[in-house]
Amino acid sequence: MTTATKSKAPAAAESWSTWLEQLDQLQEERAEITGLGEARKMLERAKMGVQYVIRLADHYHYPGRFKHSSAEDDTEVLLELMRHIRADTSRALQATNWHDQSAERQAYIKDLDARAKRAAANLQKAAEEAAELEHARGEVDQRLEDLEAKAPKASATSLAALRKERDAATAERDRIAKSLGNMTADDSPLALAREAEQTAQERLDEAEALLAMGEANDEDVKAAKSEADKAHKALEARQADHRSQDAARRGMSRKLEQVDSRLETLSRAYRQALGRVRHADLAALEGEIVEEIERIAQQRLQALAAIYADLEEAEPGNSYGPARLEVKLPHLHHHREADMLNGHGLTITAYGREE
Repeated sequence: MTTATKSKAPAAAESWSTWLEQLDQLQEERAEITGLGEARKMLERAKMGVQYVIRLADHYHYPGRFKHSSAEDDTEVLLELMRHIRADTSRALQATNWHDQSAERQAYIKDLDARAKRAAANLQKAAEEAAELEHARGEVDQRLEDLEAKAPKASATSLAALRKERDAATAERDRIAKSLGNMTADDSPLALAREAEQTAQERLDEAEALLAMGEANDEDVKAAKSEADKAHKALEARQADHRSQDAARRGMSRKLEQVDSRLETLSRAYRQALGRVRHADLAALEGEIVEEIERIAQQRLQALAAIYADLEEAEPGNSYGPARLEVKLPHLHHHREADMLNGHGLTITAYGREE
C-alpha cells in the first residue's frame, strides 16, 4: 500500500465516522421530541369541541349567523368564531332586558358562554402545544436535511478506502477475540494452592499442639512451619498470577469492545458509502437502459414497418399488424418516469414512444 493510499483510508473513515456521529446525535434528538402524535390528536379533539359549540349556537338561537363547515378546521378561523359567539353572549348577558328573558333562554346563554370560553381555551392550548412540537421537529428535520447535504463524498476511491479500513478492523477484532478465547479463566491452580496452604497450616497447628502436650519436638514444629511458609508463599504467587491474568482479560475485553465499536462504525460508513455509490450507478444505468431501448427499438421497428408495408403490397389482403414493441420494466427505482414505466411498461413504435 502506498503512502498516499494509507493516508486516504483513515481520512475517509474519519470523515464518515464524524458524519455518522452527527447523524446519530440528530436522530436521537429527533426521537426525544415525543408527544407530537398525541398533541395532534388533542388539537383535533379541541377543534371538534369548538365545532360542537358553533353548531349549538347556530342551530338553536343564532340560525345562519355562524356559518361553518366541518371541513373548515383552521385554528384561527375557529378561534375567531368563538370570539364572535362570546361577544354575542356577553351582550346578551349585559342586555337591559336580560331579566325579562325566560329561564330557559338565560340558562342557554350562560351555558353557551361557558362552553365557548372553555372550548376556545382548550383549542388555544392544544394549538400552541402542537405548534411548539411541530416547530421543534421541523427544526431538527431541517438540520438533518442540511447534514445529509454535507455527507462525505462517496466514490469508488473512498469506498475502497473504507473497505480496507473495515477489513483491517475485522482482522484485528478476530485476532483479539481469539487471544481472549485462549485466556480462559482457570481457577483450579488457585484452588489447589489454597487447599495446600490450608493443609500446611493445619499441620503446623497440630505440630504446635503436640509440642505443647510434649508429644512433639521443636524440629517437628520447625519442619511444619517451613512447609506452611512455602505453601503460603506459593498461594501468594498464585494469587498474584491470577490477578495479573484477570487484569489482562479485562484489558483485552475492553480492547475488544473498542475494536467492535470501531468496526461497527466502519461497517455503517461502508454501507452508507456503498449505498450512495451504487444508487448513483443504478440511476445512471436505468436512464441508459431506457434511452438505449427506445433508440435501438425505434431503428429496428422502422425497418420492420417498411418490410411489413412491402409484404402487404406483395400479398394483397394480408396484414402484418403494426410494428410495435412492448417492454416490461417493473423494477425501476430512480428513473424520472419510474412510476409510469413500472406500472405500464414502455411501448415503442416506428414513430417513437407510444404515449
